[in-house]
Amino acid sequence: MDTSNALLFIFVAFLAAKIGGEVMERLRMPAVTGELIAGIILGPTLFNIITSQDTFFEVLAQLGATFLLFSVGMETKLAELKKVGTTAASVAILGVVMPFILGYYVSILMFASSIEAMFIGASLVATSVGITARVLDDMGMIHTQEAKIILGAAVFDDILGMIVLTLVGGVAAGQLSYLNLAIVIGESLCFVAIVVMLGTRIVRYASGKREVRFDRTTGGAWAVHYSTRAFHRDNWLNKLVQKQAPFVVILIVIFGLSAMASEVGLAAIIGAFFAGLIFSDTKETYELEQKFEPLNVLLVPFFFVVMGARVDLRNVTGVVPFAIVMTIIAILSKLIGCSLGAVTKGERTALIIGAGMVPRGEVGIVVAMMGLTMGTISLDTYSVIILVSLATTLYAPFLIKTVIKAESKNGAQRWTTRRSRS
Repeated sequence: MDTSNALLFIFVAFLAAKIGGEVMERLRMPAVTGELIAGIILGPTLFNIITSQDTFFEVLAQLGATFLLFSVGMETKLAELKKVGTTAASVAILGVVMPFILGYYVSILMFASSIEAMFIGASLVATSVGITARVLDDMGMIHTQEAKIILGAAVFDDILGMIVLTLVGGVAAGQLSYLNLAIVIGESLCFVAIVVMLGTRIVRYASGKREVRFDRTTGGAWAVHYSTRAFHRDNWLNKLVQKQAPFVVILIVIFGLSAMASEVGLAAIIGAFFAGLIFSDTKETYELEQKFEPLNVLLVPFFFVVMGARVDLRNVTGVVPFAIVMTIIAILSKLIGCSLGAVTKGERTALIIGAGMVPRGEVGIVVAMMGLTMGTISLDTYSVIILVSLATTLYAPFLIKTVIKAESKNGAQRWTTRRSRS
């Protein structure tokens, strides 16, 4: 890209993304859909302003993905996840196994190569929980049991999904042996354990955050305790003389964990996700939502625009039937698999959780981007994955609302029937 035109291209891309997002928001649809469509329009399909050779936009997209995953992690609290851990793990496991197996074998039947079929299966594994969280928030259900299980399951299936992607990438590169497989899994699990257990303690120590727990000696009242002498210290991050020192340190942690995740074989954005997770309990202390919102507003749209620009609709006519079949598989595999994982919580809860795990959104797009970057999937296969991600993103809000309303109506009818019989 000519540096003299960089600002012009930034202006055009950002304006198109925001216009697309505004239109979708007014239609009560996710803004991400409008940003993807803006990217498709600016890409080779129409204007060819953004191409796969634009390293500048690729960097902007990577930064956008990093801050997006940090924000998602920041909305997830470990304490809440522990309460629904067993059910969330069951939902995640079935929500990974069923989409991958169905995606792989259906792709083989649709004449995809084995390597490409594995990438398609991997793209169906992980859930884009941000879309679901927004729908549940709009419906006043963000603090319900269903929402907590969905968030917990999304954490588990993001981890499982990245392990699956790592394995698929290793197979595609011809560098995966049983020893390498064990090393990848071991490094991934160690990275997750160390970051979650050690990272949260370091953050609490650094922030001087107080620990609140139930005290039986006070007659059932909640009391404030200081678990170690660290809680008696002032917040040492605020003692740094540099302007916005806590914010600067957090940025360093985000980039550092992203680099570490990449080194151990996970996607870099998983490091950003865990950075958000360990700072989730202190986001109010440092006003992280207010400080990172401008960065998200600026950078996240570039990620979706660049991902959309990779789709060339001039050449997708031949893959539309394939995309339709895979979209049906993507919806049914998550809906059925995740519902079975939560069946012990009741039919209503299970169906809502299954519907909430359907959208792939940016997660499927990330998988497609990695496959294309590695040169292991064709542009046709990339386009199929993008179309599936776009379709599930569009359909998921309608599916979630339909399931919630239908189950609420059925519950009211059952209550009326029982009342009339009594």
